[in-house]
Parts: sequence; C-alpha cells; structure tokens
Amino acid sequence: MVFAVLPLFITVGLGAPAIAVGLIEGIGDGSSALVKLWSGWYSDRISWRKSMAVGGYGATVAGLGLLVAITSWPQIIVARSLAWMGRGLRQPIRSAMLAGSVDKQDLGKAFGFHEALDTAGALLGPAVAFLLLSTGHGFRTIFWVALVPGVLCVVLFALLTRDPRRKRVDPVSLKVPMPPGFWRLMLPVAIFGAGNFATAFFTLRAVQLMQPELSHSAALAAAVGFYLAHNAVGAAVSFPAGWLADKVGKAPVLAAAYLTFAAACLVGLVGHGWIALALMALFVGAQNPVVSGIESSLTSSLVEERRLGTAFGFLNGINGAADLASSVTAGLLWTYVSPSAALGLGAVLCATAALILWRRGPLPSN
Repeated sequence: MVFAVLPLFITVGLGAPAIAVGLIEGIGDGSSALVKLWSGWYSDRISWRKSMAVGGYGATVAGLGLLVAITSWPQIIVARSLAWMGRGLRQPIRSAMLAGSVDKQDLGKAFGFHEALDTAGALLGPAVAFLLLSTGHGFRTIFWVALVPGVLCVVLFALLTRDPRRKRVDPVSLKVPMPPGFWRLMLPVAIFGAGNFATAFFTLRAVQLMQPELSHSAALAAAVGFYLAHNAVGAAVSFPAGWLADKVGKAPVLAAAYLTFAAACLVGLVGHGWIALALMALFVGAQNPVVSGIESSLTSSLVEERRLGTAFGFLNGINGAADLASSVTAGLLWTYVSPSAALGLGAVLCATAALILWRRGPLPSN
C-alpha cells in the first residue's frame, strides 16, 4: 500500500525532484543490504532465528509508521531505512526457513507460491490506496491504514510459523568457500541488480506516458492503476514460473525474467499511451516476483541446509548493494539527463546479465 504511492508522495505531495526518489530507494536498499549480510550469517549460528525475524517485521512496521509525521523528503530517508533494515533482518531468515521446509525438487514451486502470495498482498494494498485516493483521501490516510496489515503480519508470523530446524547444527566458518556454482550465479545477479532500478521509477514513468492526453490527477490515478496491474500479473505468473523452473531448469527461467525487465525498460523508453502502459505493467509484473523466487530457489539448490542463512545473506546483500547503485544512478540520470537514459541503461545491464547466465554453463536445476 505504502510503496504504491510513496514516489508520488515524494514528488507530488512534497515537491521533491526524481533524484530524491533514487536517493530514498537507494539508501534504504543499501542499509538493508548491510543488515542482510550479517543476519544471514548470524542466523546460521543461533537457535532463535525466528525471534530475530519477528523483530525484523516489527522494525519495518515502525519505520513505515514514521511516514505519517513526515514534513520534508529528507526525513523519509530515516523512515525508509528503518523499514528496510527490518526487512534486511528478516528476509534471509524467512528464505532459509522456507527452503528448509521443502524437498529440493520442489524449491521452485515453494518460492513461486510464496512470491504469488506476497504479490497478491501487494495487489490488495495498492487497491486500497487507489480507492482512498479516488475518494479524496490524502497520502497520510493511506500511511495510517497501512499500519493495520503491518501489525497483523508481525503477530501472525510470531504465532503461526515454525523453524524447520530440529536441532542446532555446528556452523560452517566463513573461511570455508561457498560452492563455485553459487558464485557463478552471483555475477549475473549483481549485474542485473545494477540495472534493476526501483519500480518507483516505472510509476513515475507511467504518469509521463499518459500526459498530455490525461489531466495531472487522472494521470496519477493511472499510475496507481499501473501499480495494481503489475502486481496482478506478478501474482498470476509466480507459481507457474516456479513450477516451470523445477521442470526445465531454474537458470533458463531466471535469464528469461532478466530479459523481461529489459523489455519493460524498452517499452518505457519508446512507448506512450494506454497500450504502452499495459505492456509496461505486463513486463514489470512478469519479472519482479519471478526473479526473486527463482534466484532464491536456485540459491537453495546450490548450498547445503546449514549454510542457507549465510547464502541468503550474500544473495540479498548483493542484491541490496546493487539496488542502491541502480536506484541512485537511475535518479541522477532521470533528473539531470533524461528518463530515457535511465531506462536505456537498465535495459542494457539486464540483457547483459541474462546473456551471462545463459553462456557461463549450466547451473544445477534441482
């Protein structure tokens, strides 16, 4: 709910330039990356990792709650960073718990199902935001309403989830190298992350695609509609993509998802009007949860269970650092060069990552 309107709140509600969106997204992702590296490694060494994940969910809710008191855009950096540090605390642990709960041959389906549910929630939230905006409510009302599902999430994760580890195992030293296949995966992951700028920029681009034909307020509503549509696509394709990855191999499906983001950039680069908006929603939606789910399932298939937390710490940390670079770079290009420059760079980097993933040899698919 919050992230459907946050770039609009920054640029329209507070009058900040597009570079502010890049800085806020990038610093949030960067702070999250540092926490992910530590939490993943540390969670392999403790028996109470679930409690640490609950604390991460709580920190995210607290950070988002600060948005209701924001009066200038630099303050959002603090709120967004706290929220994303909470995400960094919980994400490697949650992924390791999920990977440890299923057989390796079902990893694609498991992570695909998780991403489908996560994206369905991201669809419901923007729908509520769209309803509130269309009935005359302001951004801060949306931030207040968003606290309700956030608190419920903390409670439900604390009460319902179970850590699949039956006993504490001896941790593996960081001096023991990760499997070669793991690092071969991290290279295209990092390159894709450097081009995979925040969806917030597509939301801004959606407004531009619909003007001058629509009024400014109508274009803003269309941008929220874009956010709804791309999440609907993601919810629909996540599980089938995970199932396909289990059948034909995870690396080819992941490479195709990388190319799909490049296609979204190209549509945003040259398109205009409703058809371009629909295609951009299709491509952005089709890649986002698929990339997350397949990267996670492929990582799980390459690493032994007692090192899953560390592996997800590396994966999420590399993604976070790359997201920092991509969002700040996209914000600078968007503000001081042109939106086309940011979109073009994203397309080139993501296509390059897909090519490397295909050409560097087969990775284990199960």
